[in-house]
Formats: sequence, C-alpha cells, structure tokens
Amino acid sequence: MRVLLIGGGHTHVVALRHLARKPQAGLDLHLVSSDSTTSYSGLLPGHVAGHWPRNALEIPLEPLCKAAGATFHIAKATHLDPSKREAIFSDGRQFGFDHASLDIGAIAAIDAPESLKARGVPVKPLGIFADRWMEFVADVQSQTRPPHLAIVGAGTAGIELALSMKYHLDNIAAVQSVCVSLLERSDCILPGASDSLRRQLARALAKAGIVIKTSASVTDATDDTLLLNSGETVPSRFTVLASGARPYPWLAETGLETHVGFIVVDETLRSVSHPAIFACGDTAHLGFAPKPKAGVYAVRQGPVLAEQIIRLIKGEALTTYRPQLDYLKLVSLGHRRALAEKWGLTLNLPGLWSLKRHIDLKFMEN
Repeated sequence: MRVLLIGGGHTHVVALRHLARKPQAGLDLHLVSSDSTTSYSGLLPGHVAGHWPRNALEIPLEPLCKAAGATFHIAKATHLDPSKREAIFSDGRQFGFDHASLDIGAIAAIDAPESLKARGVPVKPLGIFADRWMEFVADVQSQTRPPHLAIVGAGTAGIELALSMKYHLDNIAAVQSVCVSLLERSDCILPGASDSLRRQLARALAKAGIVIKTSASVTDATDDTLLLNSGETVPSRFTVLASGARPYPWLAETGLETHVGFIVVDETLRSVSHPAIFACGDTAHLGFAPKPKAGVYAVRQGPVLAEQIIRLIKGEALTTYRPQLDYLKLVSLGHRRALAEKWGLTLNLPGLWSLKRHIDLKFMEN
C-alpha cells in the first residue's frame, strides 16, 4: 500500500516517529516537503527571546523518514487529484498513491493594504519568519536599523512574540530606545480567551513596556511607519503579521470538501468527500468538533494517523480521533517565566517556564 504524506507538519512528524517504532510489512511510505527540515512552533518564542539558537527549532526530515522506512522527496506538492489518487510535484513528477495525508500547515491571514503585505513578515511559515527575525536582530546590533517593531494580531502567538522580542531587544539595544507595539483589530487583546488569562497577559505586556492598541487596523505602511485607522502612526522597521491563518490557495483546486479553504475531515481524520485522503493539523477543519488552529491538536493527531495507516494495511476498521475539550496552555513571557491556563484558571508560578521548556525539548528528542 503506497501512502504519500504531503508536508512536514507536526502531525506527520509524530506519525513517522510512531511508524518507526512499529514497522509494517507491505507499506510503501513517502513524504514530500519543500524543506529538508521542519520548524517546531513550541520553541519559537524561546528562540525569538534569545534563549536558544536558530537550529534548535529544526527537526531534520530525511533521518526521520529513514527511521520509518519512508522515502523522502524534496519538492513541493502543487496539485492533488483525489479521484485519480495522484499528486503533482513542483519538479513535474506525477506521483500515484493509494492513500495520502495533507499536513502542509497554513499561511498568515493578511486582510490588509498592499503596502503592509509587501513589508510585513508573516509568522508562518515558521522557518522563514525565524530567519527574517535573525536578520533584524543583526541589523539592530550593527545599528543599521532601530529597534522599532510592531506585531499585527494580539492573539496568544502575537502576545508571546511581542514579549519575547521586547526581551531580546532590551538585551541587545543598549544605546537605542526599544519600541514594540501590539496592534489588535478587536476591542481587546486575546479575543475569545478567558478573562483571567487576558488580565495576566495584559499585566505582563504593561510591565514589559509594550504599547497596546486595540480597535486598530493598518491602513498604510512605509519602510519605517504604520498608519492606523485612527490616524495615529506607529514606528516599525520590522512588522510581524500574526493575525490568524488561511489555507494554501491550491487546496481549493483539489475538489476536496473545504470549510473556508481548510479540508473538512471526520472523526477518522479522513476527508468527508474523498476517504482516500486524510488531513491533519492546521490543514484540516474538524467538521465533527471544530477547534482553533493550535499545535497541540496537530501533535495529538500524529499517533492517530499512524494507527490509521497500520489499520488500513491490515484491513481493519479505523479508530477515531477525539480532540481534548481543553488543554494546558503555557505562554512564554519573554524572560524565563511563563503563564499556565486551563479551564479558565491562570497561574503565574516560577517553575512554569521550566515545565514548558521540558515539554518542548522532550518533543524534539522523541
């Protein structure tokens, strides 16, 4: 049975690790990705804060494939025909399969003027963002760019990045005035989050000296300034786009059933319209239990996808994926501190940053 994994997302990484521990006779497994490594989102805030180097984020895909008995293809999947069970790669190859799984992540949702699209740096893909951040840090250190930046989007990711960036810049820009602004279109930060988490993070942002502007959208952008709908201007020589996720446009051309562009799957992670296709992580929309885009769901789907592949080979009924109702959120505060939130209860304790580091490093080591 030939199975094609499209994309090196968190779900596919975990699935490959499980299949490496449970080799299956009769499985012809392939992974196609445009990059030789994949970046782990959990370590991004710590890297941005300067706690660990760029390569600490990376998981090499080829050794992982080798351990799982899979063939690795460095290419980008540009088209998928679920009826013919065929994918087309960026190098022109046509690749047939029995089953395929899509875990290609998402791209930044940018509903903004062209000037912001041209100058803004999307958080996703993570690897490209991390490289652009390191370029900015180098420019600040050489004093070729001032330490002025803005983050568009005050969800959890935007807040974590704001705190991490402010901490790093404060440590390297000794003779320059650091200015970090956090912009949110809604009337509050963390829309949809618990009140306790919002209060705690608002306190952390204020303590760090980060400028918060709510009910704010960017109407124009230059190389050093953002113009807001209020008429105010915000200085920014590095503008981060953390305003949500959108699907890759080519998914709409596959004929798979989608919800706002994301592939709709059932409890088995199969496409509801084409059962030979699975979708996971940010690529999928859980039609049976919609959830926000979060890495924790992608990681938990990995063992399920591996089990589905094993069951398909054996001709057994597929298992079901039941996403957790809530999960422990560990939010980095930039310096070596973190908040924890679950079931609406938020804690700010000294050991939480060490717990987050332990969880993230354990994921990298497994």
